[in-house]
Amino acid sequence: MPTSQKMFAALAILSALSGCIDPSKSPYVPIHHLATHIDESQASAEQGSAEEQYRLGLRYERLVLDYGEAVRWYRMAAIQQHSEAFYRLCLLSDVGRGLPQDYQEALRWCRLAADHGHAEAMFKIGTYFETGRGVPIDSVQAHQWYNLAAANGYEEGVKRRNRLTLSMTPGQIAQAQFQARSWRGKYQASSQRMDLNQESQAQ
Repeated sequence: MPTSQKMFAALAILSALSGCIDPSKSPYVPIHHLATHIDESQASAEQGSAEEQYRLGLRYERLVLDYGEAVRWYRMAAIQQHSEAFYRLCLLSDVGRGLPQDYQEALRWCRLAADHGHAEAMFKIGTYFETGRGVPIDSVQAHQWYNLAAANGYEEGVKRRNRLTLSMTPGQIAQAQFQARSWRGKYQASSQRMDLNQESQAQ
């Protein structure tokens, strides 16, 4: 079924459901507004806005349930280094929606997101190493990534890191902590270079 037909079929279903809801109390956006939002977002996305490309992909993934079209727009945003687009491609690769299910490909997308400081992607990488999904089980690597996720504000990273610590030797923990301290993603490295440049200009 063509993308446009899928979109309108999904919208028709939502429209039918909306008749069961009291409009004065409904928290949902009217169905014609959804179509308008997609059209407006697509116009901006086609002009090259990475944020609009990402948002359009999100609408296709969550509202229209057209995962192939979602992946197409996420890829466009990813070319422009959009970290959330990297992360959505990681998740869709993980479950095989819109592209083949492939843990190693999912891990590649998550690493790209992590390079830009994406805490949830860091956490996801930790789960891959803890469970051996697409990579050998490695508690040191898992601890490192949970630690990085925690350092970037992802609370679940703290819990998983602390739980994993209980089954690790002191040497393994020390190695994981060293790796976390030494890790520099592209985002962090570019920020560090910018700080150094600003310092040199100030002198």
